[in-house]
Amino acid sequence: MDSQRDPTLAAGVAFVGFSAAHLIDEFAWGAPSEFHLEENATEVLALAYMLAIVGLLVQAARGRRGGYLGLAIAGGLIFAADALKHGAEILAPGPWRSGPISVGLALGLSLSSLLLALFALRWLRLRSAAGHPRAS
Repeated sequence: MDSQRDPTLAAGVAFVGFSAAHLIDEFAWGAPSEFHLEENATEVLALAYMLAIVGLLVQAARGRRGGYLGLAIAGGLIFAADALKHGAEILAPGPWRSGPISVGLALGLSLSSLLLALFALRWLRLRSAAGHPRAS
C-alpha cells in the first residue's frame, strides 16, 4: 500500500494530536494524582509515551511492519483504556470536566485510536495477503 494513500498515517497524526491535548486535559484535572504519580515522573512518562508513538508513526511511514504492529497495539490499548476510564464519566448526568472541550478531546482520542488500530491491522493483513515478507 502506498504510504501517500494509507489512512493509517492520517489516523496516526490525529491520534498524536488528540493524545497530546487529552494528556494536558488529564493533567489539568489531576489524573496523575489518581495514580500517585509526582509531577516530574508524570512529565517523563508523557514524554516517553509521545516519543514512542511518534517513533512508531515514523516507522509506519517508512513501510515498516513493526511500526504498523506497534500502532495497532497502541491504538487498541488506548481505545480500550480511554473508553473504560471515561465512558461512564462522560455519560453521567451533568458536565464533565471542562464540558464540551474535555468531551471532544476524549471522544477524539477514542475515535482516532480505534481508527488507528483498525487501519494498521488492515495494512498488516493486506501486506500479508500480498505475500510480503513478515520481517521489516
